[in-house]
Amino acid sequence: MSRRSIIAAMRAHQETETALPWRGYFLSVGGALLCLLWAAGSLLPEPSPGRFTEADPALPPIRIQSAMKGPERVAIDTNQSQPAPSDKEIVVAHSAAQAIDPPDRD
Repeated sequence: MSRRSIIAAMRAHQETETALPWRGYFLSVGGALLCLLWAAGSLLPEPSPGRFTEADPALPPIRIQSAMKGPERVAIDTNQSQPAPSDKEIVVAHSAAQAIDPPDRD
């Protein structure tokens, strides 16, 4: 590497550090918290099964039903080609375009 490229890389690094001063803080603190969570998960015992973790066999399973039906499914086939506009549509579009932008008269 040439001396100019090294100096340019150092300047870019300094500009990034001054533009993002909190980046280093969040990376180091976030990394430390992540390591603490990993260590706590491996060292602490598994939680005992609670009231809400296991299903009660005395209770029936919950089944939710509704009398209301949603809208019918809309299927859009994008593989078909667009229909060609009719002559009437072309005339209407042409007259609307002329009404918006009349030709210049000198």
